[in-house]
Amino acid sequence: MKKAIILPILFWFSTSVFSQIIADHTVVDRYGDIPQQYIDAVKRMLVDIAGESHSSGYRIGMELLESYDSRFQVTTYDGSIPGLSSSYLRLGRHGPVGEATFYTSTSAINAYKSLITAQNTSGNPYSVIGFGWCWDMTWINDPGGSLDPTHKVHWAGSSEGGPQGNLRWGLDAGDQALTGNSVCMDTYLNAVEQYIQHCNSNGYSTKVIFTTGPVDDGNGVMAGTENGFQREIKHDYIRNYVRGNSSRVLFDYADILCWNNSGVQYITNWNDGGTIRPHVNIHPDNMKDYDGSWNMVSHTEDGDHIGEVGAMRLAKAMWWLLARIAGWDGVVTGVDNSTTEESEIWTETKEGELKVHLPNDLFSSKSELYAIDGRLKAFKNINCNLISFNTTNLSPGMYILVIWHSTGYTSKKIILP
Repeated sequence: MKKAIILPILFWFSTSVFSQIIADHTVVDRYGDIPQQYIDAVKRMLVDIAGESHSSGYRIGMELLESYDSRFQVTTYDGSIPGLSSSYLRLGRHGPVGEATFYTSTSAINAYKSLITAQNTSGNPYSVIGFGWCWDMTWINDPGGSLDPTHKVHWAGSSEGGPQGNLRWGLDAGDQALTGNSVCMDTYLNAVEQYIQHCNSNGYSTKVIFTTGPVDDGNGVMAGTENGFQREIKHDYIRNYVRGNSSRVLFDYADILCWNNSGVQYITNWNDGGTIRPHVNIHPDNMKDYDGSWNMVSHTEDGDHIGEVGAMRLAKAMWWLLARIAGWDGVVTGVDNSTTEESEIWTETKEGELKVHLPNDLFSSKSELYAIDGRLKAFKNINCNLISFNTTNLSPGMYILVIWHSTGYTSKKIILP
């Protein structure tokens, strides 16, 4: 019997793995799995990712993806909001929006609520809104102030419009003693929660999403520095907060850009007085552009501070996220017509490693390893009969191995001793 279509596995897969909507590097390649009915549903959406210069990467990526794959029709906007349509996704920004407009003060939050109300009572409501971070976590104010005793780092960033002015900032209210600034990451998170509550209490269907921000080397924030390290702490703080409630939705801009299209993450090191502290940075591939044949070439800056390769990764992940918001459960539709049975996939485990032996008909596919709580723990592209997962950092217990291929997927329970 084909293991890929055993109902208990499918039930677990659809209800657990895909329960919370988090668009990170693991979903980039899944844009092509979106069923046509949900592509059509997304084409009825109005999506506003307002920000400053970096937010243009969302729009540039969407236009590139449409050129690459005409199924993903879009019209982008910067200013005037386009009217209702069912022929293409409408994605852009209603205008430049920085921290002073989105979250650093009560007056800004109230004004943004009024903007949401105005659009949602116009007959052309927002479907999704989010904040397009710029270098707000890192620029203007370099790392300084007192050392954070928990994270052993000095905070950086800008808080234009905040009560104390434009100062560096940390994670929570306790960090005001270190930075002199009441603005912190919780200020952003609380603002998003207020927008969510505003939409819910007024009966608006708008989904307000959380986002992470840039991981490029702009404005003096270089790979392998304290500034880059504290930026990653801030991104992780957002991720952990979102995971605390399954109804929250995250577009993980940072994580998407730290991985390339071959599934390689870019990690660099900050030498903190002799202590090596690794952190992620944008993968160099994502700072490249495409030529007319979709080959990677050197980048020419176009305002979003990333390359076209990175921008298209953002677009693919955004289509996946929007399809999930539209109601898609993330499962590839159709019946698995392959001849692959569980018995044809065999595994061996030893300390720190899981080896998976595959039949020939699963070449040119990809594999994913999920924990029982539905979190993706590892993935590999497949180009040979043997794949190996490093399990050093995985806890003992049951996992689900999923092999994606041209006709669907095959799954197998794995027990790590």
